Amino acid sequence: MAKFAGAALSSMFAAVFPSDCRLCRAPLANLSRLPVCDQCLAKIVPFDLPRCHVCGDPLAPDSEFMAVEICANCYIERPLFTRAVSHAAYADELRELIHLFKYHQVHPASGVLGRMLAQAAEPLIASFDSQTIFVVPVPLHAGKFRERGFNQSELIARSAIRELRRQADAPAANGSGRSATKLELLTTVLLRRRATQSQVGMTRDERRENIRGAFAVAGKEQVAGCEVLLVDDVMTTGATVSECSRMLLGAGVKAVFVATVARALNESSLFASYREVAKELRE
Repeated sequence: MAKFAGAALSSMFAAVFPSDCRLCRAPLANLSRLPVCDQCLAKIVPFDLPRCHVCGDPLAPDSEFMAVEICANCYIERPLFTRAVSHAAYADELRELIHLFKYHQVHPASGVLGRMLAQAAEPLIASFDSQTIFVVPVPLHAGKFRERGFNQSELIARSAIRELRRQADAPAANGSGRSATKLELLTTVLLRRRATQSQVGMTRDERRENIRGAFAVAGKEQVAGCEVLLVDDVMTTGATVSECSRMLLGAGVKAVFVATVARALNESSLFASYREVAKELRE
C-alpha cells in the first residue's frame, strides 16, 4: 500500500511540477531533491582498470599481467601522500554533476557524491593503523568561501562519513557487525592562507608552484602522530593534495591518504583507451 502511495505521489508530483534532468534534459518521472535522472547517474562508471597503488592513476590494461603496480610518475618521484584513490574519471556525467553542485548550488548532489567518495575510500580504511581516522577536507580560501557559500569538499566529506558509518553499523554477511573505525571530521586544522590563481590549463610544474605555500596547519597537537584521510572533489595532477600533504606531514602527521570523487585524465593514448572502455561499459 505504501509503495503504491509513493508511486502515485511521484507521478502526481511529475504532472504538477514538471522538471527536466539537469544533465540530459529528459523529463524527471520520480520525486527527488536531486534534479538528475537515474539513467545519468547509472552512466557514472567507477574505475575498473588497473591503477597505480600510490597516486591512483590508471595503468595500462596489461599492467596486472606485467606485475606493474605504480605509474612512471610515482616511480620517478614518489608523492608525499601514502596512497590516493578516486571513484571515477572526471568526465561526462560525473563532471557535470560536480559542476551542478559547485557552481549551481544544487546541494542534494553532495549526498550522491559522498556515497561515491565512500565507495572509493572504503578500501583505504584497512590501511590505517589507528582506530581513529581524521578526515580533513581540502579548504577553500576565505574569499572563495564567501563567494560560493560552502566548501564542496567538506560537504562531500560529511556525506561520505555518514555512509561509511552506516556501512560499519550494518550487519555483515555472517550476522555480526563489522568492527567500526571512528571517523572524525576536522575542518579547522588545515587552512588556506592565500588565494591562488585558477589552475585550469597549467602544467604540473606550474600547478605545483602556484599552490606552494597556500596552506597552513593550525592546532598541530590535534593531528601530530595521527593518520589523516585528505578529501577533495577532484584530483588533477595531484599538486593540491601533495602540498596539503607536505604541510600536514610537516606538522607531525604520521601518514596522509587521499580520497577524491573524481580523477582528471589526460589525453594520452593510455587514458584515451580508458575512455573507450568506460564508454562501452556505460552503453
